[in-house]
Amino acid sequence: MIFMRLALVGYGKMGKEIERLALERGWSVDVRVDIDTPPVTQAQRNTIDVVIHFATANTLVNDLLPWAEAHKPIVVGTTGWQDQKQQIEKLVSTNQIGLIYSSNFSIGVNIFFRLVKIAAQMMDTFEDYDAFIQEIHHKNKIDSPSGTALTMGQIVLNHLKRKKELLNETSHGKIRPEQLHISSVRSGAVIGTHTLAFDSAVDIIELKHTAKNRSGLALGSLFAAEWIRGKKGLYTMDDAFQELFT
Repeated sequence: MIFMRLALVGYGKMGKEIERLALERGWSVDVRVDIDTPPVTQAQRNTIDVVIHFATANTLVNDLLPWAEAHKPIVVGTTGWQDQKQQIEKLVSTNQIGLIYSSNFSIGVNIFFRLVKIAAQMMDTFEDYDAFIQEIHHKNKIDSPSGTALTMGQIVLNHLKRKKELLNETSHGKIRPEQLHISSVRSGAVIGTHTLAFDSAVDIIELKHTAKNRSGLALGSLFAAEWIRGKKGLYTMDDAFQELFT
């Protein structure tokens, strides 16, 4: 296993779990950036192999800019920033760096995404089944619906032809047949549960992923950190999995 020096941008529960698992591997966490930490110096940036960002979406571009200018590869686990994607693409191309992002870095979830694709492809033949997605998270989660649920929704839209658009808001009446409803629940300390269901008059089929803790996300982030090192361009976890299985 290779040795890497990491910078963690965002040092909350996820950042601390990533650090714990990185240290177990014998890696080093040399920089930790949080709201109350002093500015990172250029000398500190120069020592870093990969940057992992789990912070807030509204500061993403500003957080990443100095690391991109230092030509450091980046892993982005923060969600809710798709409105800034053009800025991120420009940042990557201008500085010729590698950046990998995902709505969920968990290895299990990325396998789950592939099962969602297969199920949607199969159900495209059976019009008696209607699809919906539900996600449940802890009461402090900021974005809704979750990035994972939105990824699931996009996969279904790509492969279930009768669904044309996502309905992310609470429905107060009848929805159109072409809408795929994503419902969100925020309660307690739930790490994350995502369900894709196909309902008919005779039965219901459910695909569900339930996270037991944050370790799955952290382990996937470390996998992504190894994968992105030495690459240039903008990638997703799906790109890493495509390479893994081909």
